[in-house]
Amino acid sequence: MKVCGIIAEYDPFHLGHLYHLRQAKAQSGADFLVCVLGSAFSQRGDAMLFSTRDRARMALENGIDLVLGMPVSFSCAQANRFACGGVGILHRLGIITHLSFGCETDDLSLITAVARLLGQPDKAFIAGMKDSLSGGASFARAQGEALQAALPGMPKSLIAAPNFILAVSYMRELDRLGSDIRAVPVQRRGAYHGTAQDSSASAGAIRAMWIQGSISRAFASCPAASTAIMRDAHTHLPDALDKVLLSRLTSAQTQELQTCPEISEGLEKRILAMAREADSRAALLRLVKTKRYPHARINRALSQALLGIKRSPAAPGYTRLLGFHGRARPLLRAIAQAGFPLISRPVRSGDPGVALDMRAEELWHLGSGQSAAAAWRQRIVIL
Repeated sequence: MKVCGIIAEYDPFHLGHLYHLRQAKAQSGADFLVCVLGSAFSQRGDAMLFSTRDRARMALENGIDLVLGMPVSFSCAQANRFACGGVGILHRLGIITHLSFGCETDDLSLITAVARLLGQPDKAFIAGMKDSLSGGASFARAQGEALQAALPGMPKSLIAAPNFILAVSYMRELDRLGSDIRAVPVQRRGAYHGTAQDSSASAGAIRAMWIQGSISRAFASCPAASTAIMRDAHTHLPDALDKVLLSRLTSAQTQELQTCPEISEGLEKRILAMAREADSRAALLRLVKTKRYPHARINRALSQALLGIKRSPAAPGYTRLLGFHGRARPLLRAIAQAGFPLISRPVRSGDPGVALDMRAEELWHLGSGQSAAAAWRQRIVIL
């Protein structure tokens, strides 16, 4: 039995995702597709636009057989930890034969070479990094320059490409685990950022259309199975929890923020000082951002502080069951035999990680205009 794993957020599930699913299944020859879905808060640090349950439904309606949830402490995190959560779950399920991901390139040899170099940097790479950093370059730029020097044929455009960074992180995690899961990269089509107006629009562009009220344009970039769910969905707009966040920060102590994974080197002091000057999350991000502290890192740090995410286990110890097709019941039996904890009833779990996941769900529901209790009434999606 071949089972292909996919790590995704699907906020929302669009036509590019549908293309990826079809290519992943065809190239892997998989009998089943299993998705590890990001939590209520994204890898970029924002609350998702659509709920965890609606995103799970979109995945199932569009071809995924089984949807599992990534713990929020891994989902709302930088690329390496996000990969640790997604790949770690897929590896520990004991049933996954392939891992497919969308990327700006499908050159697996290049992705692997970069992953190995970052995992085990040679002396020349380390020296190049040090020279760039001493010259005032940011860490990302220094790493990019060192990669280009070590791999002359590497396109410069890939160095900071978001899906390439994730792809490299996935390969590094597979290597670290000694996993025999085979990678299946699928080259992305269309835009990633921006406001594309055609069927190739990215999830970020579609969210921007939705927030701006261009609903018909957003629908044009999504399959019918997704739009049917999106029409009736509650959504969480970007500024919905701004006052909650600022209230949390203005009453926080320095020691509390120091425990957040993304906070170090005095960032906690800058956040706490600027929180009293800001009237919104966006304003706070502008005030805190410096060359040393980039936007993405600060944004994740703010959500980690809001949720109370602390430096937690190095590997995921469970996954939540979000939904499945009836045809996927053999997968559930196989996972049960492998012994990896599959949480189907969070209310009965005593795991602190599950409690944190549900805290994130409660806040998402509050921000979407619902009660916190509604988070606990979400049922597993069964088709």
